[in-house]
Amino acid sequence: MITLPAYCHDPFSYRRRPTRVVHIGDVPLGGDYPIRVQSMTISDTMDTAATVAETIALVEAGCEIVRITAPSLNEAENLRHIKAALHQRGVRVPLVADIHFTPNAALKAAEYVEKVRINPGNYADKKKFAERDYSESEYQAELERIEERFKPLVLKLKQYGVAMRIGTNHGSLSDRIMNRFGDTPEGMVESALEFVRICQRYDYHAMVLSMKASNPLVMIQAYRLLAARMAEEGMDYPFHLGVTEAGDGEEGRVKSAIGIGALLEDGIGDTIRVSLTEDSVHEIPAAYAIVAPYNRRLASPDTATSLPVCLSPTTPAPQETRNPYGYRRRCSDEIGLGDLQLGGTQPVRVELATTVPLTDIDGTLAQIQALCTPATPGAPVSEMIRLQVQSAADLVAFAQLRQRLLAAHLQVPLALGLPAALLSAHPLPEAAKLVTIPEPTLTADAWRAQARQIVTLVARHGLGLEWALRPETVPSFLQETVGPTLESLAQTASTLVTLTRAAALPNVLVSCEVAQPVPAYRYLAARLDAQGLMVPLHLKTPPLVGREAALFQASLWLGTLLSDGLGDSLLIDSDLPAAEAIRLSYNILQAARLRMSKTEFISCPSCGRTLFNLQTTTERIKTRMSHLKDVKIAIMGCIVNGPGEMADADFGYVGSGPGRISLYVGKECVERNLPQEQADERLIQLIQTHGKWVDPA
Repeated sequence: MITLPAYCHDPFSYRRRPTRVVHIGDVPLGGDYPIRVQSMTISDTMDTAATVAETIALVEAGCEIVRITAPSLNEAENLRHIKAALHQRGVRVPLVADIHFTPNAALKAAEYVEKVRINPGNYADKKKFAERDYSESEYQAELERIEERFKPLVLKLKQYGVAMRIGTNHGSLSDRIMNRFGDTPEGMVESALEFVRICQRYDYHAMVLSMKASNPLVMIQAYRLLAARMAEEGMDYPFHLGVTEAGDGEEGRVKSAIGIGALLEDGIGDTIRVSLTEDSVHEIPAAYAIVAPYNRRLASPDTATSLPVCLSPTTPAPQETRNPYGYRRRCSDEIGLGDLQLGGTQPVRVELATTVPLTDIDGTLAQIQALCTPATPGAPVSEMIRLQVQSAADLVAFAQLRQRLLAAHLQVPLALGLPAALLSAHPLPEAAKLVTIPEPTLTADAWRAQARQIVTLVARHGLGLEWALRPETVPSFLQETVGPTLESLAQTASTLVTLTRAAALPNVLVSCEVAQPVPAYRYLAARLDAQGLMVPLHLKTPPLVGREAALFQASLWLGTLLSDGLGDSLLIDSDLPAAEAIRLSYNILQAARLRMSKTEFISCPSCGRTLFNLQTTTERIKTRMSHLKDVKIAIMGCIVNGPGEMADADFGYVGSGPGRISLYVGKECVERNLPQEQADERLIQLIQTHGKWVDPA
């Protein structure tokens, strides 16, 4: 039972988490200020010209804060020259020194930068992966040792008016934290709070906190737990959000949108970085694509973007059954839609829709073929195809289409959306699932009668039924009493599901199409669960136009809900070509750790510590090994986060020196300091030795 304070104001209604304002140079962060976008340079910090040029390129792209690694005193000292060169060029962007293992570098960097980032897992500790039990007195002695090491930096930052980020990484928790709390969100949170309490003892409060992990679910849970714990202790420091080692391309953007977006949906987060294994400038448009909707809300707080919970204050919000601090899938009934099983313990299913008119039979057939035919042997496909009927002519076209599908030997479950009014005037089409809802303008009795008629028809033909909710489909008699609210949607759903239960119709699910899906589906699930109606939920986005909207908004909305354990199937409503829609759907499921359809790559974004060309290496390894379904491979530029973040990986490829690579199985290093030109083949041999290699199709 969760006894901590709530991690956000209201899971059904957006409100930003209240924080103090922390100034990073001239950039105020937190409070009511916009969510800031930042990045990190990947050039060698000792190469002043390259770092200055990269920083300027970032600023020109819209980056508001720039982080630069300072792994030793030499790099920390060179920050002075980088800053001077930037000022000579008229660029005054706040700089952040990124520190791991080297307190002396942090003390020097504090003289030149606007913020210092430290990692509580390695600021005063070395990672030895040692197992031991600490008594209370021994643990307290360790905290006193850490304070003695950390105190000089706190006092210097306070003296210079420099901010600090206490940035916990899932992959670099100290042995002390690991032995007491384990490799958990709780350990991540406590690791940061130990350092926060030290800062508070010296009346230093210019702090920002982060809880980064390569697994978006761990990252989401850790930030939520941190928000709850800080509320418990009366702390109000801003948060920096990011998914570390997210990777590159679409996969990296999907992971980041899920992890960052799930928190922004609840009002958590004051600055973000999208960590990509690409040139750093590519991170900026991705970051703005994620934060833009929330910054628009902040700029126009009186503009409603989602349905209110309920117009009546006397209707209490339902209690949620989801656990925000640990993944647990919502319990739902298992149903059958044609040959497709859905809900219960079945994997989350993928449904996609055709985008041409149904009367264009050739075009519709071509799209169905593209959606249900694997691009390569074993590649994922759409498991159900949705078609939309708008008229009697569409019904005629659908009958002809079915004959064409049979002739082409295409057997795929079809979902058919059609208005309820067409059902009474025409024979029921053959489909795995009917998608409809009673007409909202009917009286209460007529509305229920039409719902029963739909149920009877569906049951008679042995079809599945999806009640497709939208604000405009809420019946008028509910609109008059409850209004266009989340409560009226939930009441509509519970009434319809209860009617199907009374008729003993088993294969029923519910969908909801609204402008803001996250609060709507959360509320819907909570209200249905409270009534014992464990009907499967079909997650559907509102219509999305363009690749960027589909990529970021679908990932954010669907990924948030899936990470909360909600959803038994999904549909991205977009204009994406078939191959892209399929790829995005399965990338979202893989990033949410629900369905593995290809190799999972965990790769860091590169920085001045990186010991090889991370981008070309990642591309090369992905080209040769991306077909290994259910295998996770970590590609890490250096040892800072390597072994820890690889706890989630089966195999690891880590820079151990210039041109040298160490290979890991899980956390164990099994090959040290290999020449880089031999490392790819040795990695393949390692995968073969452990029985996880298959030859490409």
